[in-house]
Amino acid sequence: MPSESSFDIVSKIDRQEADNALNQAAKEISNRFDFRGVGASIAWSGEHGVEIRANSEERAKAVLDVFKDKLVKRGVSLKHLDPAEPRASGKEYRISIVLKEGITQENAKKVSKIIRDEGPSGVRAQVQG
Repeated sequence: MPSESSFDIVSKIDRQEADNALNQAAKEISNRFDFRGVGASIAWSGEHGVEIRANSEERAKAVLDVFKDKLVKRGVSLKHLDPAEPRASGKEYRISIVLKEGITQENAKKVSKIIRDEGPSGVRAQVQG
């Protein structure tokens, strides 16, 4: 009887690297000349969220670009980011970013269906959580 083999697909973000990237981005924002006096900041917002604040929409997007650059340099995939559109909040603009882990239930079902339909016979896919 052949032995059963299995493998797991896991999509987790390296929290320490993301934290380091955020700290580097915050340091660069505080030191760069073009961000002085615009109230630009980046900080954690809960366990899996980041919030960017600036006095203009363009500056908020520039802070997001700096954060993305730092993530790439630290080897964190940008596919983990789910940034919202900049929204006005009083006199400042905010961008909320969710750091995604894993895949959605519906995407997991799609992957299982593809494996069932196109994969070799005898191969099974199982979604856990």
